[in-house]
This record gives sequence, C-alpha cells and structure tokens, in this order.
Amino acid sequence: MNILFVSELSFKNVGFGGARVLHEHSIRLKKKGHTIYVLTRMTDGESLPLENVEGVIVHRYYVDKSNQLNFLISSWKNIFFVFNRLSRQIKFDLINFHQPISSLAVNLSPRAWRIPKIYTFLSLAFKEYETRIQGGVKRNWTHKINSFFLRVIEKFCLGRCSKIVVLSEFSRQQLISYHKISPTKIKIIPGGVDVDRFVPVNDRALVREKLNIPIDKFILLTVRNLVPRMGIENLLKAMALVTKERDDIYLIIGGVGSLERKLKQLTSKLNLNKFVRFEGFIPEEHLSLYYQSADVFILPTKFLEGFGLVTLEALSSGLPVLGTPVGGTKEILGRLDPFLLFPDTSPESMANSISRYIKYPRLEELGKRCREFVVRNYSWDNAITEFDKLIKME
Repeated sequence: MNILFVSELSFKNVGFGGARVLHEHSIRLKKKGHTIYVLTRMTDGESLPLENVEGVIVHRYYVDKSNQLNFLISSWKNIFFVFNRLSRQIKFDLINFHQPISSLAVNLSPRAWRIPKIYTFLSLAFKEYETRIQGGVKRNWTHKINSFFLRVIEKFCLGRCSKIVVLSEFSRQQLISYHKISPTKIKIIPGGVDVDRFVPVNDRALVREKLNIPIDKFILLTVRNLVPRMGIENLLKAMALVTKERDDIYLIIGGVGSLERKLKQLTSKLNLNKFVRFEGFIPEEHLSLYYQSADVFILPTKFLEGFGLVTLEALSSGLPVLGTPVGGTKEILGRLDPFLLFPDTSPESMANSISRYIKYPRLEELGKRCREFVVRNYSWDNAITEFDKLIKME
C-alpha cells in the first residue's frame, strides 16, 4: 500500500511521544512492505524539503513563524500545495492523520476526498493548547477563540476518517466525551517500546560514572516537558518532604519547557539544590543510559496523560515507575502492580509512596517483573502488527 502520514512534528527528532509514534509507525510499516510517505512541518534544524529516512520518503513544508496568523496561513497553503503535487504523482491508498491543523488542509483538497483515511489520536489538541498557555502567558479572549476553533477543526477532521486509533482507554473516552465520536469508529492500539534498545544494565555504577551521577545516592529520574500539566512542581514539593527524613536521595529532571525558570526558583526556595539536578534536554542517544542509572522513574502528571511512552521505556529498562493515577498511566501501571500508583497527584501522596518504595525489600525482583511485563505486552512489533491489520481492512 502507498500510505501517506500527515503530521506537524519532526520525523527525526523523536524525543517525545507524538514524534516517536509517527517515526515508529512509519519505519516499521515500511519494513512490512508498505511504501511510506510523510508530509510534515519543517521544524527547527531541518532544512531539507525532501529526504529519505530509512526508506521512508519525508516531504517537509515551510511555515512562517513571525506571528500566529502567518503561521496558520502558511501552514495551510503549503500543505495544500505539497499534497496536491504529491497526489498527482502518487496514487495513495490510505492517509493517516496525526494532528488537526495539517489534517484540515489535506481534507479540504478534492484530491483527498476519495482516499480512505484514519486518524491516530494522541491527545485533544485544544486541551493541549489550553495547558500550554497556562505556563506564564497572560490569557485573553484570543486564546479562547483559538481554543474554540482548534476544537472545531479537530472534530471536523476526525469526522472525515473511517477509523480513529487511540493508545489508551483514557483517550477513547475523551473522543466520546468531547467530540461525540461513535465508539465503533475507535480502535485501541497501545503504544510500544523498542525492547532491544531499552534494556537493563548489570553495572549501574559504571553508567552513573559515565553520566557524572552520584554512585552512593538513591536516584529518582523524571523526563518530561517542563509545562504545567506535567506536575513537576508537585514532585519538587514531595522531594522537600522526603528529604526531611533522609539525605541519600537525588532527583534528576530531564527536559525543557516554559516552566524551567520557575521550577529552578522553586527548587532554591525549598532548599533542594543539593538534592535536585536539572539535566536539560536529554539527547535521544543518551536516554537509555539515564534509565539504566536510576533506581526509580517518577511520572508526576497532573492531567492529560494520553499514554506515556516514557513509562514503557523505563519499564523496559528494568526501571520501576511510580506514577500518578492519571490517564494512560493508570492503565499501564494498574495492570502491572497497583503498588506503583500514587493515591493521587498531591505532593504528600508522592512523598509517602516514594518513602515506602525506597524501603521495599524486593526492588530487584520488581525490576525484572517490569521488564517482563513490557516485553510481553508493549513491544512495537505487537503494536505494528495490530496497526497493519487495521489498515489492510480500509
């Protein structure tokens, strides 16, 4: 099949969930014999309008970022132009949408009307937008209008598709609740993890030396975009409570975002500078080392956790995850062991669970169970096999 993926994310910089799903689905479907094309935005650091990445043909469109209006106009105009050009050259058998802005431009082209379409839904776009503008930006009437139109656009694009793929029951319920999508259109295909890349390590001390991480500390790790919904401030407050009891714990925070300065200020205010290290953006090629270096991964999300691929990456590395009972996290950790779920999102709950976890007598056995659970249930091979079955029915 000739399959076109339409996205707004980088195809090569896959350091976060949405880009990872796009990359893995495309590359692995190519290996199953499909011819894969990707139409996506030209992001920072990418200048090639056409590139072959592991056999996947990536077409990039330019966007004008000078202001929001120019961004939208240039996005729609250039997507429309590139898609029409491609569709004259290639007979697409299926289009797979990933985000609403790019989806709208393709859906408005008459050349797309007769092509079967599915939508890979990762999160509510208008809700994601609303959470982003909470990060220190003064909200005004334009934000409300933007959110409204983003919701309308997303619903329109979802309605043009015969099937919608979600990664979790949480996302399925969001579609039904907010967009009134028929449950019969929705197919749950969980995300996956490269179980050959994210593996346990025998000598944790050696990895810590390589990363300049204290060997004699109990290491907590989180890797998140530093934005309001991620709950990093609650994790810092939990650390302030735990460090009153013991001084042998150390938190590493990977990631960047709009709240970085405020979170560093909070760290100082809570007298946590000797217990917390902000690592900044962790390159993709180093990520597995950080999982291997830690004693536990913390997922402190406050809301809108559609799935959480980092959870699978940590578990595949033999690293237990403690997470809030939010969205997809509850589904993954609840299946594995309810012990790994915080009672709620509050700092007090996190602190109590972290203290209890540190004293748990069978951590090595738990790490092995985490690895086995992911290999059995969440490999990318399993996910792509299910996805391949779905698209062949279209």
